[in-house]
Amino acid sequence: MRAIHRQGVRVLDLLYPPRCASCRQPGSWLCLSCRAAIKPVPEPTCAVCGQPSFHSPCSSCREAPPAFDGLYAAALFEGPVREAVHRLKYGNLTAAAPALAELLSAAYQHRGWDGDCIIPVPLHPTRQRQRGYNQSAELAKALSSAQRLPLYLTALQRTRAGRDQIGLTLEARRTNVYSAFAVRHRECVTGRRCLVIDDVATTGSTANECARTLKATGATKVYALVLARQQMEEYR
Repeated sequence: MRAIHRQGVRVLDLLYPPRCASCRQPGSWLCLSCRAAIKPVPEPTCAVCGQPSFHSPCSSCREAPPAFDGLYAAALFEGPVREAVHRLKYGNLTAAAPALAELLSAAYQHRGWDGDCIIPVPLHPTRQRQRGYNQSAELAKALSSAQRLPLYLTALQRTRAGRDQIGLTLEARRTNVYSAFAVRHRECVTGRRCLVIDDVATTGSTANECARTLKATGATKVYALVLARQQMEEYR
């Protein structure tokens, strides 16, 4: 089956040659120049929230421990990653997801987590119908294949649409996602170490609410792995 899949990918590449999701140069979905320009989150980071910190847990996580056991980003949300995420999220460039998921896979291995399954952050059904796909699910599919971890696309569902998180304050972000998720398939969650996948994190409010929901249904641990991290000095 893998051989058939690889052959199918080669045929599609011949019909629709890949162009870099960032600079649009032909040849690959993420060219070498753009890969080299990707900036990681500055180390050291808090082992819990993944923000740059000389202390772990950081003061924020000590004062208000999040529900997740760890949050980590593959890169900063700027430069080539920002452009690629925008094209994946709003430009229907789902073909670039496997290339971007390579960054997630490297970040997962770097963090040394021990997840049992992968669960993407869901979109509300209305939003998903409008967009036609869930960008986090596309990343999760590729990561699942790379890490050989079970993928549960519908284990978590979004029950309340809420507003777009862009431009909201920290408190508004928390309120916006509070009780916005529900576990649809308990058997996929109970007793498992869940790896939640999203495209971008800023304050970690969405990841925290997903983790709270999953743990309330029996997940033993919840890790949140995101493609990119928005700098959050303005939220401190």
